[in-house]
Amino acid sequence: MKYLCIHGHFYQPPRENAWLEEIEIQDSAAPYHDWNERITAECYGPNALARVLNAKGELTDLVDNYAHISFNFGPTLLSWMQRHAPQVYQAILAADKRSQTLFNGHGSAIAQVYNHIIMPLANARDKETQVKWGLYDFKTRFGRMPEAMWLAETACNTETLEVLAAHGMKYVILAPGQCARVRKIGEKTWTDVSGARVDPKRAYRCNLPSGKKIALFFYDGPISQGIAFSDTLKSGEKFAGRLMGAFDPAGGEGQLMHIATDGETYGHHQKFADMALAYCLKYVKELPDVDITVYGEYLEKYPPQYEAQIIENTSWSCFHGVERWRKDCGCNSGGHPGWHQKWRAPLREALDFIRDEMAATFETKGRLYFKDPWAARNDYIELVLDRSLDAQHRFFLRHATEKAWTDRAGALALLEMQRNALLMYTSCGWFFDEISGLETVQILQYASRALELHRRAGGADLEPEFVKKLAQAPSNLKDLQNGAVVYERFVKPSAMPAPKVALQLVLPSLPGGKPDAAHAYAYETAAYDCHRADQEDGHLRYGSLRLKNRITLEEDDILFAVCQSHGTRLTCGAAYAHDVPKDAVYAALEQAAQQDFEGVHTLISERFKTCYPFASLFKDAQRVVVDCVLAGLAQKTGEDFARIFDKQYPLVRGLKYIGAPLPAAFMTVADYVLTSDLQTELSRDSVDLNALEELMDDVHTLGLHPDIPRLRTVAGKKLFSYAQALEQAPEDLPAAVKMVEFLNYMDIFGFVPDLTAAQTAVFRGLQQLAPPQRAKSILKALCRKLKIAL
Repeated sequence: MKYLCIHGHFYQPPRENAWLEEIEIQDSAAPYHDWNERITAECYGPNALARVLNAKGELTDLVDNYAHISFNFGPTLLSWMQRHAPQVYQAILAADKRSQTLFNGHGSAIAQVYNHIIMPLANARDKETQVKWGLYDFKTRFGRMPEAMWLAETACNTETLEVLAAHGMKYVILAPGQCARVRKIGEKTWTDVSGARVDPKRAYRCNLPSGKKIALFFYDGPISQGIAFSDTLKSGEKFAGRLMGAFDPAGGEGQLMHIATDGETYGHHQKFADMALAYCLKYVKELPDVDITVYGEYLEKYPPQYEAQIIENTSWSCFHGVERWRKDCGCNSGGHPGWHQKWRAPLREALDFIRDEMAATFETKGRLYFKDPWAARNDYIELVLDRSLDAQHRFFLRHATEKAWTDRAGALALLEMQRNALLMYTSCGWFFDEISGLETVQILQYASRALELHRRAGGADLEPEFVKKLAQAPSNLKDLQNGAVVYERFVKPSAMPAPKVALQLVLPSLPGGKPDAAHAYAYETAAYDCHRADQEDGHLRYGSLRLKNRITLEEDDILFAVCQSHGTRLTCGAAYAHDVPKDAVYAALEQAAQQDFEGVHTLISERFKTCYPFASLFKDAQRVVVDCVLAGLAQKTGEDFARIFDKQYPLVRGLKYIGAPLPAAFMTVADYVLTSDLQTELSRDSVDLNALEELMDDVHTLGLHPDIPRLRTVAGKKLFSYAQALEQAPEDLPAAVKMVEFLNYMDIFGFVPDLTAAQTAVFRGLQQLAPPQRAKSILKALCRKLKIAL
């Protein structure tokens, strides 16, 4: 038999604000909130229900790719997905369970080192914690022990393999260029296979200095790279042919053809590649002499007959080993010719400096709180995954000293310092071209949070020396100069002390809302007391609230005042309650609001120790205010335009009938009004198709060209809502009639949206019906409209 194994490494770097534990809106990911959300829509979700089309482009099947490939998901990505994409998250867990029935008890999923650090560059303690956290995270989510652990960038050395083997890992996946030499087990002579000359079609045993053993799989490099960087995935047939053509006709029993790529290749990096993967899996499954497998199953059937030794400190994405993450080795994204990466070494040196200093503090201060500080750190993943008081109680019973029970906040702050000290080594911070890039700024944000917690724990203020070291990291951009400028300009404003957090929770009250304890980022709110003063063009909110950090349990009472006038003038002041005379401030604000509303801005600036610039607040909080202002403008514009349209339309229509030129200003108004009316009608719970037809008559009468992409988006949402209802009740023929009628009208109007989501939902619904039920004429008509092959 021949065996095929496709591995997908699914991962995104952690993007959460280090203080708030939430990702702020990323405009570059539009129309999605952030890049995690966008890639989930383009890749992670589609691979759970990958579509297979026939030659006519009709949907014939849905394939759960995860259940048929080997894969790993980054733990920090899964944490985000559990909160923000629970259906996709559950589909991934279910796929692993299903795969165990397909692969003789071996699951598709393997673990990953926790936050994607370059393991050969980590110290021994960090290696240990990364593996322990990765294993615990995996077992908590998937309900079983993993057989292997993905190494970030496949970066490996013998010390890393020792840690993996010590924790029961059976194998590791590496690039072919990471193998030094091989020999048949029992023989004495080694064969040099450096330069990626290792045969990837078998498993190898690696004998470690400790006496432990671990299996090595070296994936097929040329095909893996070709898939990632060529047009192989443009066609499922082409993909399957490329894989099948790699088998050796004269090869022995149990040949393993296996590849490894970033999982995002399948749908995000290459559109529709999830469908190519699904077609490939179905095609191979039907071949009589090839079995789809995963590494654990293959290893059970064909234990290694050869042994191998690795080249130390190597990876799959740096020709120079692991230098990409500590030197200007020449490896970069290729997007900025002429840019250097001289900043990499000083950045790592700065982080190593604060890591070691914080480790010393953790050990000395930590012994006051924990029986064994490092054992407590290794188990802290339990609280990272479960912040409940019950989980904390269980954790403290095992690890806490008497001092920790009386000062839980202090104990947790020490552990959070160490968590951020791990996160600041996430590999993406060095991968790209510029120290001011989003990924590097992100890891510097974790460093800043760790430094803050170090001060909170009573350690020395390391930030001045840290910034001094960052000044040795040159930027490619003249106005930024170096890492110190990047830190001051982009990282420090991201810091979120409790008063600043409070302001962001209060901002929704300007449009009339109030803080929501369930959406208070990493905090809970209590004792909320808000006073309001409103004028025609101004709003004042002032008061107090109590914030409790759900992670460290620290509590703070905050006084705040926010004034908005003329739409865009905002002054935001907040302070710890013990720093401001509450009654005096309240009285002064109340009086100023009655006498001179504009003077409130000055008063807030004078009375509060700190006023935070609006631009420094979390973008999502900013957007609440901005969207409110824009909504008000849109409403006023819409009302004014509607009056103009209603008043002038009869006259303009008369001009149209006699062939007179139409006024350009009116046409602009008409386009705005009719497009808005069409959008409103398409958004109603019950779309009135007759009303849509009347609106389109006006559009055609005036010869307008409404915003078709915008209307198709709205139509797509409505169509999907119809499809979801039909999926839940596929026997509901009137619902099918409604969908067909809606699609007919969208076709006539030119608003036909992307059918993918509706197509998938209806297909799943129809699979619940017996063939005679699916043969109903209206269902056949719906399938023709949605391009579904019954």
